[in-house]
Amino acid sequence: MYLKKSILITAAALCLCACSHSSEAKPCDIGEKYSCDVTVTQNGKQFSAVMTRGAADIWELEFSKPDTVKGLKINLDGPSLSARFSGLTYRTDRSELSQYSLVSLGCGAVEKLISKDGITCKKEDGRLIEQGTVSGQDFTAEFEDEKLKELTFSDQLRFEFTQR
Repeated sequence: MYLKKSILITAAALCLCACSHSSEAKPCDIGEKYSCDVTVTQNGKQFSAVMTRGAADIWELEFSKPDTVKGLKINLDGPSLSARFSGLTYRTDRSELSQYSLVSLGCGAVEKLISKDGITCKKEDGRLIEQGTVSGQDFTAEFEDEKLKELTFSDQLRFEFTQR
């Protein structure tokens, strides 16, 4: 009787461990200095840019498409923001930038992924899926081969990343 109980308890423990192990995943590491090409689709409009993180909370986005924003550089440096376009520079406090702008949401989400603060992680169909919230907006990040491939906020804002 003792042998049967111990076998049943061991089998149950192994089943429970196997189930919990398969659903858990370790978040991917994104380097402190990060640079990639990104295609952003917002409400059906598509933008292309190079997204660079110099250090914590220091970002630059340099847009190349569409022609209406080609050459626009947006720099976020702690509490300040600067935008350069066609030889003109505009500087202001970062709080003037909407927390729901594609710049704020995209950079904020990648900051969260780097810090792993408030991020949940799971494996699904061979991909790593990480989820979190920035500015009250839920996002989902998909990784492939331990590299960030896609970041989505509902169906209206999507970032597709190509590593440099």
